[in-house]
Amino acid sequence: MNASQRLLLALLLSVEVALTTSLAFNTGLVLACLLLLCWQRTGLKRLAWLTAVTSLPALATYWSFLLYGQGSASSNAHFALLMASRLFAFVYLGAWFTSRVTAAELLASLEQNFKLSSTFTYGLLAALNFAPRFKRAFLTIQAAAYMRGQPLHFWQPTLYFKALVQALTWSRSLAMAMNSHGFQEGAQRSVYQRYPFRWIGLCWLVLIFGIAQWPFFYPL
Repeated sequence: MNASQRLLLALLLSVEVALTTSLAFNTGLVLACLLLLCWQRTGLKRLAWLTAVTSLPALATYWSFLLYGQGSASSNAHFALLMASRLFAFVYLGAWFTSRVTAAELLASLEQNFKLSSTFTYGLLAALNFAPRFKRAFLTIQAAAYMRGQPLHFWQPTLYFKALVQALTWSRSLAMAMNSHGFQEGAQRSVYQRYPFRWIGLCWLVLIFGIAQWPFFYPL
């Protein structure tokens, strides 16, 4: 599956996780994503970090529904486990999706396969590439403020206003650079690398999503 098909499958499974009340389906999805991540040689450090980050909100969700649910003790326990398992399902499904897909590959695939606007695609790519410069700009603004004896902390809006002014300057420079390199909004563009919508990927998508429909027919 290419990046667009992986995104479509991840979105469809996420909607199903949100709509179903099957604890077995959520658990199976988490285990399947874990197996795929291990097969893709994802580092144990990243898996441990994902589990640790998800465990705290999952525990909070579990205890809140268990202690303050409106039903019986057994129904509250089942619903608490269901809601906690949904968090793990969403996190590991997202980890599977991002494990082999970069932002540039996803945007290019969406542009070619789902006719995403070229202006939006290249604008978003530019914003992502500007992210490291934003971090340096924040540090520069804070250093300049310290030199004037007026320290700026992350909770002060002045810091973000100055960064916004800097971003507006960069946006004008970026627009001029794109125009000078021949970018025209709405014009037909050639592509450096193609991401075709493969039929074998579509078959895998339909097969996996079809198998995932069993909670609606055999709820557990």
